[in-house]
Amino acid sequence: MYTVDILIPTARFVFSVEDGRTDVLPEFRSPEAFEKYRRLRHERPVVGMTTFPNTVLLRGARTIVVDPGLPLQNEPVVRALEARGLGPRDVDLVALTHAHLDHAGACADLMAPVAVHELETLSPSWILVGGLLELLPLERLAGEKGELASGVAWARTPGHCDGHISLCVETAEGPVVLCGDTIGPGRDEFDAMRPSGPAGAELLRSWQRIRAWKPAQVIAGHLAPFAP
Repeated sequence: MYTVDILIPTARFVFSVEDGRTDVLPEFRSPEAFEKYRRLRHERPVVGMTTFPNTVLLRGARTIVVDPGLPLQNEPVVRALEARGLGPRDVDLVALTHAHLDHAGACADLMAPVAVHELETLSPSWILVGGLLELLPLERLAGEKGELASGVAWARTPGHCDGHISLCVETAEGPVVLCGDTIGPGRDEFDAMRPSGPAGAELLRSWQRIRAWKPAQVIAGHLAPFAP
């Protein structure tokens, strides 16, 4: 059995620039801040957003950090580990749901082997993270499913990107699924099992795979944990 602990909760920081002034929205929760960002883009000429994912610590047979986040989260992730009596050398593995910069950029200070699906190393986004990750031991996952350790299964859940994976973690409270950006920016479509957009059919298959695990809790990349 594993314990699942969120080291750094997800957050979105939205800013706009107008007449030489930068304004930062006070709302930082996700997906609420994303909705404000989407509306603000129609009102202001220059709008931006910085996004942190949920960074999760798994403790059991192996100590695994999932999606450490942006490069500027390096020190916060290390300090969050220290607050739990751990250091970077105690991390056995970093697991990436996918290799986008906002999930993979903070691997540098952990210096642990990194598990990522091999399809991500062939994606256009790899150019932003590959220089760092290829300095670390890479565990290139292949195929549709497997295990990172006893009690931590993975399965490919494309839709957001081709090499995206989700993890199913066995805990005393039941299975916990970490699904990165397979669900989001909101959860209404997942709740209704009615995805939209060009990847809708692919997402639906991925959502069905997530539900097949019968999770007690789902932790998506940019949402508060929820019971499906």
